Amino acid sequence: MSRTLKKAVETAKQKKETEIRLVDEGVAKLDDVPELWSFQSLTRLVLSHNKIIELPTEIVELRGLEYLNLFNNCLEDLPSTISALPRLRELNIAMNRLCELPRGFGSFPGLEVLDLTYNNLTNTSFSANFTYLGACLRALYLGDNDLTEFPPSIEKFVQLEVLVLRDNNISKVPVEICKCPRLRTLHLQVNQINVLPPEITRLNLVGEKFSFKVNDNPLIHGLDEKLEMGLKQFVDFLKTDEYRGLYSLFMQKPSEEHARKVYDRSGKKSRKTVKNKVPSA
Repeated sequence: MSRTLKKAVETAKQKKETEIRLVDEGVAKLDDVPELWSFQSLTRLVLSHNKIIELPTEIVELRGLEYLNLFNNCLEDLPSTISALPRLRELNIAMNRLCELPRGFGSFPGLEVLDLTYNNLTNTSFSANFTYLGACLRALYLGDNDLTEFPPSIEKFVQLEVLVLRDNNISKVPVEICKCPRLRTLHLQVNQINVLPPEITRLNLVGEKFSFKVNDNPLIHGLDEKLEMGLKQFVDFLKTDEYRGLYSLFMQKPSEEHARKVYDRSGKKSRKTVKNKVPSA
């Protein structure tokens, strides 16, 4: 409800607070609360579990915003102005209905955490300058989308510590992932992965502070057995000449036997569109 949001803005301004938090309040529209965009001292805006369909272009007016949480709304697209927020550090747009990211989305000057989990993103959804985020992004959550590949130019994400790509349709793990020296979390479970590049062991996958998950993939025979034995045995096997031979052979002629697992995602909430589309004349 717009009245709820309007009251929250007025109260925060009166009390000189820097955060607005409205969770599960039925908020659907933001464009009829102009008071929000003049709230220059606002640093945190939490509007999760609401019914927001559209994020107005005026979001760029919140120049002091550092944290924006729009988790579990009904957004189908984003305004291109969002990437011009100069102080934004964390952006959560998980569990919406995004099919693409706006032009220039990679222009955030200091974004550190980006959560796009549970949307409808594919490999064509990324803006041309998405890799610009590699200079500052520490955590990237892209689980439960429709990706068939890793994000473009992953080797340019040199600050990345967390990469979550679970529940997609990814079949190939690029060797370039090894060029992310700060990586401490890599989650690849429930994809279409048959093999892993031997070079991936350059990452400290079994280190005390590393979280590596690759279960529920159609791994080739032998590799799947090692994973069942435990992560250490699995990683040790990746280092052997035996595995390098299996990997080389597979890459020359991928086996159709392990090609795909079928995951039914048709019932995802994100598949449903909510905007009232005006038919063209």
